[in-house]
Amino acid sequence: MIDLGLALAGGAELPQDPKLPALLRRMAPQAGMPSADAEAALRDVPGTVALIREIHRRTRDGSYRLSRAFTASDALKEAGDAPGARKVLEDAMAAEVVPLYRAELQSYLDHVDDAEDT
Repeated sequence: MIDLGLALAGGAELPQDPKLPALLRRMAPQAGMPSADAEAALRDVPGTVALIREIHRRTRDGSYRLSRAFTASDALKEAGDAPGARKVLEDAMAAEVVPLYRAELQSYLDHVDDAEDT
C-alpha cells in the first residue's frame, strides 16, 4: 500500500488489479476509516485513488506521530519528567485515528509511570 500510495502521489495510473478493492476494504478500517466510506470511494476510479491516498496519508502521518511521541516521551521520562512524558503521549493520542497506533500509544501511556521503563 505504501508503494501504491507513493506511485499515485507521483502521478502513476491506478493499477487494474481485481484484488485491490478487497484489499482496500480490509485496510480502510485499519486506517480508522468507516467501511461505508470505503465502499462509497470504491464506486469509481477517482474515489478509489482518493481512498488509497487517504489510507497512505493516515498511516504515514500516524507512524511519524508515534515515532516523535515515543522519542520525546522517553527523553522526558529519562529526565525525570513523567508528567511531561504523559502529556506528549496524550497529545499524540488526541490526534491519532489509526486504531493500531492508538493501541500502541495507550500501551505506552499505561506504563509511562513505571520506573523500570526508562
